[in-house]
Amino acid sequence: MTGMGFGIFRVGLTVAICVATPSSAFAQQKVVGDAAAVVRYVEGVTGPDVRKIKVSDNIFFDDRIITREDSASKIHFPDDTYLTVGPNSRVTIDAFVYDPDSQNSKMVVNATLGVARFVTGRMGSAAYQIRTPTTTIGVRGTVLTVTVAQDGTTSAIVEDGSIEAQGQVGDPVVVEEGLSTTVKPGEQASDPAPPDADVESDVANMDIMLLLDGGDQGGNDAVSDDELAAIVEEVEQTRAAGCGC
Repeated sequence: MTGMGFGIFRVGLTVAICVATPSSAFAQQKVVGDAAAVVRYVEGVTGPDVRKIKVSDNIFFDDRIITREDSASKIHFPDDTYLTVGPNSRVTIDAFVYDPDSQNSKMVVNATLGVARFVTGRMGSAAYQIRTPTTTIGVRGTVLTVTVAQDGTTSAIVEDGSIEAQGQVGDPVVVEEGLSTTVKPGEQASDPAPPDADVESDVANMDIMLLLDGGDQGGNDAVSDDELAAIVEEVEQTRAAGCGC
């Protein structure tokens, strides 16, 4: 699995976000993080407002982060959590409450399509939750990658630490580092197993987008579409041949 380096950005300010309706001015004005990296076209949707996200732009409570093909973004939160959103993906920040001196901190991310990597920060592990159409995931201090298909089928790969994945039925499954679980609609989470090659390919594509980050506004405009497609195809072929990376 590709290793990811993450810079540290200290924020000594308490951030408290309360649940509100998407259309409320209160929700639109509450900043929960910033865009640490943006590759090509990434949208932020807050209520009725749609904007193109650039590097260092604010990310708001209840923001829907939407990426297009060959696009990606990395979002930084005040507790040093990082959320990477891959191509053709949709992620919503459902809840974020962070107080360094409080046990009431909370973060809920709703991944509805595509691929996203979640790296926990300084809040207690019980504060973090990831939701998809078929799965609820609790983390235990972890690096986790989630892929969500059109029908809601979810695969969760644990890169570091461990998770507890709960499907729509059945008991939760604990997944340790280096393993994954898959949850289909109406089914329970599968037993932990090595990640599926197709899922790993989707994760690799996300990593490629960010590795090629360069050019104006943090986009990879210096790389042509043909060059990018060739790199992606090469990685997919290598994985299909069983490189195990």
